[in-house]
Amino acid sequence: MRLSARPRVTHVGNVELHEVFFVSELDAEGQDTSGDGMENTSVGQQNVVISRNSIEAIERNLTIVIPCMNEDRDVLQALLRGVPHWCLVILISNSEQQSFETERKLLLDFGRMTDRDVIVEHQGSPSFARAFQEAGVTNLLQIPREEGDPPRINNGKGEAMILGVIIAKHMKRKFVGFIDADNRVPGSVLEYCKVYAAGLHYALRNTDYSGREQHAMVRIKWKSKPKVKDGELVFSEFGRSSRVVNDWMNRFLKALGGDTTPDTMIGTSNAGEHAMSIDLALKLRFATGYAVEPFQLIDIWERFSVSKEPLSVRILQIETCNPHIHNAGHDADHIERMQVQGLSTIYHSELTTSRLKDELRAYMRDNLSMFMGDNGEPEKPLVYDPLDSLDWGIFAEILQECETQARVKPEESVAAR
Repeated sequence: MRLSARPRVTHVGNVELHEVFFVSELDAEGQDTSGDGMENTSVGQQNVVISRNSIEAIERNLTIVIPCMNEDRDVLQALLRGVPHWCLVILISNSEQQSFETERKLLLDFGRMTDRDVIVEHQGSPSFARAFQEAGVTNLLQIPREEGDPPRINNGKGEAMILGVIIAKHMKRKFVGFIDADNRVPGSVLEYCKVYAAGLHYALRNTDYSGREQHAMVRIKWKSKPKVKDGELVFSEFGRSSRVVNDWMNRFLKALGGDTTPDTMIGTSNAGEHAMSIDLALKLRFATGYAVEPFQLIDIWERFSVSKEPLSVRILQIETCNPHIHNAGHDADHIERMQVQGLSTIYHSELTTSRLKDELRAYMRDNLSMFMGDNGEPEKPLVYDPLDSLDWGIFAEILQECETQARVKPEESVAAR
């Protein structure tokens, strides 16, 4: 893969955010230049080749987590076909029971057909919920409707991602990436995974070797999000929510990084497709709902930019070639809820200046008033503690079941349950 790396970087303490790169060649030939790069002076960019061997080395240590809820069988099947062979696939389902059984059989059949390890778990698993309960992580659990009801993990994408990270860590994978289950383009899934691998390789190879622990995150910026408008297919660069949240996240970053920070440095605030080193995933706090992706950036700046630990975080944003097409059949308030939950992560951040907070509150009052509380503020997102503080011994038995599932044939797994 060949990446065109733009030179601008914003530093906030130990956190390094790169301007959006873009994929200039999906399958490049030549020597790996991810360590030294060649300047393409005509366009002010660095021409970087990530070799196939380098990409495969990351893929062999990469888990792809797919949060899923009542997705169309054919869509899910097509998505699985796009995940590179060496990646471990973990499907975390929050579907109704009948749909879950279909998803489970589909994934296990896929694993048998392609001779690869796959894991499927339900978000409502009482076993995982009891483990969290025993570990004292009670805010991750729903309030029982009736006394005696088994514990259940909260609904939400962030909660599914948490389960995926826990399983990926147990399976000894070094990296974890996320892909939404409603992706309609298998070719884009393949590109996302290749970009994850290329970006992680580049980020971790290009370090300062100062002895600090290095963490990396790669966030995908779609090339376009096609939609039909007035009878024509329009290739929009940003979705309606991304435009708003990116704008305010850039204002937030400018307040942190200073006046020299570019106004459009961030293009991936709502990046549902992203990957990171597993150690970083274990250190992050996960938010729930539509706040989960923008809160990752906020959390990194809040806790790692001034961290006393000898670590650094490098964040790459990479624009892909493939268009992104996904399910658009949401309710009328879907976009507004995405916007307000994303903006709430900025509003409630301890790093947000009083001036920016006032401006953001005025914007939300004028444009998103129906989602504001009686106090004139957006609801603060629910945030969970980092996973690295978990007592992993409590999860050993249920995680061993996950590992066993990955190693057995589908017929044996179904019979065992």
